[in-house]
Amino acid sequence: MPPEFQLLLAKSVGMAIAIYATVWLAFFIPFRRITSPPRHTVHLFAVSFGIWAAAKIYFPGETWINHLGAVLIFTTALFLWVLLDCFICGAWLVRRQKIQIPTIIRQLGGMIVVLTVGSCILKWGYGLELTGLIATSGIAAVILGFAMQDLLSNMIAGFSIHVTSAYRVGDWLLLGDNGDRAEVTEINWRSTRLIDNDQVSVEIPNGEIIKNRIVNLNYPTTEHAFRLKFEFDYDVPPTLAKQAMLAATTNVQGILQSPPPVAFLNKYDSNSIAYELRVWTRQAKLYNTICTEIQTKLWYEMKRRNIQMPLSSTTMEIRKSNGSANSALAVTMQAENAVSIALDCLTPEETKGLVGTGKTILFGPGEAIVTCGESGSSMFVILDGEVEVIGKSSGTEELILATLGTGNCFGEMSLLTGEPRTATVRSKLDTLVIEIRKNDLSPLIDANLELATRLGDLIERRQRELTAAQDGSHTNKPASSNAPLRRSLAERILVFFGQSST
Repeated sequence: MPPEFQLLLAKSVGMAIAIYATVWLAFFIPFRRITSPPRHTVHLFAVSFGIWAAAKIYFPGETWINHLGAVLIFTTALFLWVLLDCFICGAWLVRRQKIQIPTIIRQLGGMIVVLTVGSCILKWGYGLELTGLIATSGIAAVILGFAMQDLLSNMIAGFSIHVTSAYRVGDWLLLGDNGDRAEVTEINWRSTRLIDNDQVSVEIPNGEIIKNRIVNLNYPTTEHAFRLKFEFDYDVPPTLAKQAMLAATTNVQGILQSPPPVAFLNKYDSNSIAYELRVWTRQAKLYNTICTEIQTKLWYEMKRRNIQMPLSSTTMEIRKSNGSANSALAVTMQAENAVSIALDCLTPEETKGLVGTGKTILFGPGEAIVTCGESGSSMFVILDGEVEVIGKSSGTEELILATLGTGNCFGEMSLLTGEPRTATVRSKLDTLVIEIRKNDLSPLIDANLELATRLGDLIERRQRELTAAQDGSHTNKPASSNAPLRRSLAERILVFFGQSST
């Protein structure tokens, strides 16, 4: 290779690199703020332009430069189309006009540009008549048509999906016979891409989708219903089973209260009665969350209502009665200890009487034990677990007022005076409580009216301690008692329990 040629080649390579870098930087700086800049086509255009310009400068008159020019024309046309698509479809229509152009239409436009420019280059640049090529390659076209049968089928199916608007990007679909749910993320000329609730990407050819039933959960509106199936033993009354299912839908994120949930008795099986629970939602992506929350809450509802799940015909149930007795005794002792602390004005005999008639209840995480504003005539003592006392801030946001643990109690004023609940109490963990109702306390007050005074003293003392804690009072001076308040509380307690206050 002559030294002169080597020098020209080195200069041309350097010039090509310099032109490439200049062109790339010229487009890179304004494209930084664009969500999907045309990076690949910018590189192709910059490379082809740099090589063509360097060859034109250092190798003028060479015939092979025409081939570089053809490549430059092709890459320039492709780059201009991508640039137009990026600014018109991606920036202006989507951001300002809020119009979403289907991906398949944009890809089809790119294919038309590529075929048109390629045909023009072959005809006017190389003198090739495409009609002659097509006419003389009929056999090849037939073979190619058979080979591309599936591809063409998917393309036609893709057009059909867009024309009929069967589904769009962002819609949730039911897939297959098993009813898997997935969100449409892209519809291109060959396939539809979806992401399911496990964040797994699924790509299905368009031709396969249109052959099956399409269930779109977002059309005509996002509001739709789905059903959960449950089985209950024949010993469980249908009314009780339906009540438990409906109670499990309260305070579940994503469930609509209008239309309300509905429970159905579906059929009688050999070992159980089958039920269905229909709920409505506008958020298809929360399907798994809604199902698991309902089923979790139903377990606690069944536990509280003494409902057992049906056993299969091949299941043998063996239970140890001694363990159950020991467990019940431990819970009773725990309840007596907790109640004696919460209501320290009671005698040991009165405490045992309350625990004996009280009802132990298990609540799951996130369940509301009492709700602000509702009527009530009972109090709760926490035997195990933890709860949050929730109020309302100036807006609609929840405000956590306190966190209570084992041994704490709440609802005393509702038990003693029948006042509505002043706050919502919600369990944070699995929480076991004992509920002391008006009917449980009434025999004790009937037998000893002085108990109302002791309970009034207890409430007055706790209110005084709470006020001192909120005011930051830490003085050693003993707090003065409020005799009128004690008398007022005692009188209200007696009146509420049907006793004379005189």
